[in-house]
Amino acid sequence: MAMYFTTDTHFGHPLVSALRGFITVPAIKEEYDRIAAEQGRAEATLYVKRAVAVDPSLSMRAIADTDAHDRAVIASINATIEAGADEGVDLWILGDIGYRTTMEHIRHCLRALHADRLHLVIGNHDINFHHRELDSEWRHVFATIQDSARVEIDGVTYNLSHFPYRDDLGPARSGTDGDRASGTGSGSASAGTPARDGSDNAYDTGFAADALPRDGHRLLFGHTHQHTKPGRNHDSLHVGLDSWDLKPVSEAEVTAWFASL
Repeated sequence: MAMYFTTDTHFGHPLVSALRGFITVPAIKEEYDRIAAEQGRAEATLYVKRAVAVDPSLSMRAIADTDAHDRAVIASINATIEAGADEGVDLWILGDIGYRTTMEHIRHCLRALHADRLHLVIGNHDINFHHRELDSEWRHVFATIQDSARVEIDGVTYNLSHFPYRDDLGPARSGTDGDRASGTGSGSASAGTPARDGSDNAYDTGFAADALPRDGHRLLFGHTHQHTKPGRNHDSLHVGLDSWDLKPVSEAEVTAWFASL
C-alpha cells in the first residue's frame, strides 16, 4: 500500500476557508488573489485577517465559502492519490479534520476521499482530542485512530503527530526560524518558517503536553498552518495543506525532501 500524508483539512471551518482564499465577497477575493500572486499566500492570509478586523460588518463566517473550500480539498486530495493508486492507498490525516460544522458533514467529506484506508492522528480541533471515548463517532471511517503514530518509509522511521516537536514550541530562537528563513543560517533560504507565516498560535506552548519530545526520529506534523514546508529543525517536515497547495504528500516526496537538506 502506498502512503500519503496530510493534515488540517478543516472541513466546514469558515476561518480556514477564508484564509485559504475561498471568499464570497468579490472585492476581498480579488485582492486576496492579487496579493497571493505577487507576495505569497502568507501575506494574503494576513490581508484577510486585517480586512475583517477593520470592518465591523464583516466576519470570517460571512465571507467564507466553506462548500467551495471542501470541494477543492477533496478534489485535490483525490486527484493526487489516484495518480499513485495502482497498489492501493493509505491516507494519513494528522488531525483537525473539521471544525465549526456538523459531524455528519465531516463524515460526508471523509467518505468522499478515494483512499483505500484512512488513518487519523488526532488534532486539537477533533472531537476526540482528550476524549478518546468519542472515537466511536468515527466508526466505519478510519482504519486506525491514534494520538501519535510511527511509520517506516524507505527504511527510515518517522513520527506522525499533529503538533511540532515539543522542543520546538515557543518563540522563535536565534539561529532557527529567522536565520533559516532569510538564508543566513545553516539551512537554505527556503528551509525556515518566517515569523509571520502561520496561525497566531502556531508554535504556542499551550499544547506542549500533547506534542512529542524529540527522540532522534524524523517528524511529519501539522497544526501551524504555515506556508513553508520545514519545521524549526531539519528533522521535521510540515505536511499540512497550506504548504503543499492543498495536496497530500507522498512517501517519495517525503524521502526526496529530507534527501535535499
